[in-house]
Amino acid sequence: MKVLIISTNRENLPDPVAPIGAAYVAAAVGEAGHEVRFLDLQFAVDVPVSIKDTVRAFRPQVIALSIRNIDNVAFPHSQSYLPDILLVVRTLRAIGARLVVAGGAAFTLMPREILDALGLNLGIVGEGESALPELLRRLQDRLPVNDLPGLAYRYKGGIIINPPRKINNLDASPEPDRGVIENDLYMAEGGAGNIQTKRGCAFGCSYCTYPIVEGRKVRLRTPALAAAEFERASKQYGLRHIFIVDNVFNFPMEHAKEFCRELIARGASAAWSCYVNPAHMDEELVELMLKAGCKGVEFGTDSGVDAVLANLGKGFSVEDITHASKLCRDGGLPFCHSLLLGAPGETADTVAESLSLMDSLRPNAVIAMLGIRIFPGTELAKRAKAEGVTKDGGPGLRPMFYFSPALDMDAVSQCLARYGRAHTNFIMPGIHLRMTDKIRTRLRSYGFTGPLWEYLRG
Repeated sequence: MKVLIISTNRENLPDPVAPIGAAYVAAAVGEAGHEVRFLDLQFAVDVPVSIKDTVRAFRPQVIALSIRNIDNVAFPHSQSYLPDILLVVRTLRAIGARLVVAGGAAFTLMPREILDALGLNLGIVGEGESALPELLRRLQDRLPVNDLPGLAYRYKGGIIINPPRKINNLDASPEPDRGVIENDLYMAEGGAGNIQTKRGCAFGCSYCTYPIVEGRKVRLRTPALAAAEFERASKQYGLRHIFIVDNVFNFPMEHAKEFCRELIARGASAAWSCYVNPAHMDEELVELMLKAGCKGVEFGTDSGVDAVLANLGKGFSVEDITHASKLCRDGGLPFCHSLLLGAPGETADTVAESLSLMDSLRPNAVIAMLGIRIFPGTELAKRAKAEGVTKDGGPGLRPMFYFSPALDMDAVSQCLARYGRAHTNFIMPGIHLRMTDKIRTRLRSYGFTGPLWEYLRG
């Protein structure tokens, strides 16, 4: 069958992100014997024209939409991506496209809501590289699809969602088709390519969607195979910096160390960065990461107060945060902390404690968000409902944020803005403090690669 895969994401802050998820699906569909065309709308000047030209030239039998995010999860300047996605669907409908299948991380979080909002009949929940080829096979052979794992479909006025089936052996799955990605553009505009060494999240952060999207069981790729892909991505596709998109790179710690050893053995040429958990750092790991070419790590810290960390289900302490920061600082590994202020139990005093901790740790950057986006299916969503925060319909496509009832939002917002302006390593996406398209474009024009926080100095 002729299959067109459309990556709908157009967000460019903090950077345009190469559509690795859709590239995984493209590889699997191609390996299954189908003819694949890929349309990435990230850099499209005119979205309807790009879609019409591609569809008319290729004449696909099936169109698969990859929906990565539904909004920017930032407050107060929250931005929904639904209008952009609706434009894609309306354009397809206007030119007579019949079989359109939705998928991607955002769709997995809210399949009913997105099918209804887009007026579509079919979608795939979970890992599309296993489900989409099977759906295509059944359609081609005129076989029933209603029992397909991960399929979301309309039936008798409602929507049925079949439980997805996870890919347990990641080594057996095809690598993402990097040939469909505009690698040069992503390096120039976004400063990095990406790679994945594992899937799944075993942690219990109350707001996090990773366990919903990838499952709670951590599924590991063999480090040697992941490192070999890293080198191919660098040498064949010109990726000078690679971001490891694992939800947590350094868990399990030994897997991270072995991946680093494999990169070192290969003399890996590309720089890289990743997300890390402060409870799973030691001196050996920092040393190996540096030798393997790591240029920076991002801690999902969220708070600098033990009680608030416990309320968020973080599973680590201020002592862990302090120790991990010292390891990075002493070892010479640039590091960034992210804060989610306004969590359950947050007060003006705990906000001040978190900011004071950041001062003492001296990170290269602090990325601070005020309020926590509530997603369905999370523990935070249950808490918000119990507290009456989401009494008007619950979390969904319309962004809703959790704020501790003990906080004076106006006062805290003003305090953070003052703090941020006085600290040059402080980034606040919600108010566009040191995170704007103008800043990104200017820094990328100088040839800077990797996360832009690495170029801030406190």
